[in-house]
Amino acid sequence: MSKAKINTTNGSATRAFPKLKKTGEGSYSAEVPDDLQLEHLLGMRTVEAAKGVYLTAIGAMGQSAEKFGSLASAMFAELEPQDAIEAMLIAQMTATHVAMTHLLEKLSYQTAYQVRESYERSITRLSRTYLAQMDALKKYRAKARQVVRVERVTVNEGGQAIVGNVSNAGAGSIEKRP
Repeated sequence: MSKAKINTTNGSATRAFPKLKKTGEGSYSAEVPDDLQLEHLLGMRTVEAAKGVYLTAIGAMGQSAEKFGSLASAMFAELEPQDAIEAMLIAQMTATHVAMTHLLEKLSYQTAYQVRESYERSITRLSRTYLAQMDALKKYRAKARQVVRVERVTVNEGGQAIVGNVSNAGAGSIEKRP
């Protein structure tokens, strides 16, 4: 299992997200510029929660963290999570994507039928998981901006239409709220 830690450094203004560097065998360090607050990058309230999500995102990549560790930081910057749930989903999506593409690379070099079959099954499962994660993020974000739109209203002759919130105040009476 890889180990990661977060360091605050004097970074230049051109850095938009933490950069991951290998510090030893299976050990990594994230250089976070002073002007960047990790909790803001991940859309979270506390730096402790942000560090936890960030470190688990890197740790989930295992050995691939050396090649793709900065991808997690970049995905947080690209997808701009608004809260902890979104940050965790983005971390999971990134790890799933890395695992899937890593297996795709391994598959391209395999000649043994049984090994190829195993990789293909794993890739299919990871692909389905990734699509489910994308759907979950989309649905979660959509709840915040849910809109109900009435396309067509028909009022027959002698009928009345009420525009606004309507609640049932009792048997047979309708009360209109402002």
